[in-house]
Order: sequence, then C-alpha cells, then structure tokens
Amino acid sequence: MSDVLLIIDVQRALLDELAAPRRAELLQTLVPLLDRARASGLPVVFVRHDGSPEELIPGTPAWEIGSEIAPRAGEPIVDKRFDNAFEQTTLTDILAALDADHLITAGMQTDHCVNATIGGAAERGFRITLVADGHATSASNGKSEQEIRDEMHARTLTRGARITPAAELFV
Repeated sequence: MSDVLLIIDVQRALLDELAAPRRAELLQTLVPLLDRARASGLPVVFVRHDGSPEELIPGTPAWEIGSEIAPRAGEPIVDKRFDNAFEQTTLTDILAALDADHLITAGMQTDHCVNATIGGAAERGFRITLVADGHATSASNGKSEQEIRDEMHARTLTRGARITPAAELFV
C-alpha cells in the first residue's frame, strides 16, 4: 500500500479569486510540496472541477490547473462535476491502480471540494492527511478564510485524519 498526493481544484479561476498575497502564500506552499513529493517518487493525482456555465468551463483558461503547479506527464487528472472527487469519477480506479491507501490532500475550496473529498475518502477507508497550510478558499457567509479553515480542521480530525504542515511532509 502506498501514499498519494491529491491536489484538488487548484484551477486558475479559483486561484484568481484569492487576494494576491493569499494566492502567493498558497502557491509558495504547494510548489515545494509537489517538488518534494515528486523527488521522493510519490504519485501525484490532480482533480479538476468541471463547473457551472459561469465558471470552470472545460477547455477554457480559467478551468486549467494553475500553471505554477501544472501536472507533469503521466500524472493523472480526474475531472469531476460534484464537490466529492469520488462521485461519478475515475478517482477510485486510479487510486486502486496506484495501490493507494493513504491520501495526502491539498487544494481548493476548503469548505466545499476539499472537505467533501476528504469525507468521500474516509467513507472508503483511506487514511487521510490534510496539508494544514496547503488548502484555501474564498471567505463566504460572513466568515473569514481562517474561520473556515479552523472549522474544516475540526471536521477533518473527527474523521480520524491527520493535519500536518507542508514543511513536515516528504522530508
């Protein structure tokens, strides 16, 4: 059994919704994380949301995964239409082919797709690590991003997952 780094919905449109400093901070976390994972031979799987008529339209520049962390040849991309990346996608098959039992997750939107995918992984018996500083979301419903992150971390812990800073992974 093995670990897989799962990068969820880090797409241009979603990155562009973040304030410039927050966008830079997220990418400054994800780029070296990906570099270390790849250098250690860890499989990387990307998830990309196929969205509504207003946003994340397949084939458009806004839909593409951020160029700073673009998948390399051979790294799978799972396209999805629901928050949970397991729902009606090939993710389960890809993870089975990789003999994965532990998902190290990062990405966007913390309170939607990252949360739902972690829930889907827990339901399927995967061990889960959430990259503590490797996920982001736009503030919503009157809550700051930090409040949303804190709530997400509490939910993640109830699922038996670990929460680990990126700097402590793949070292």
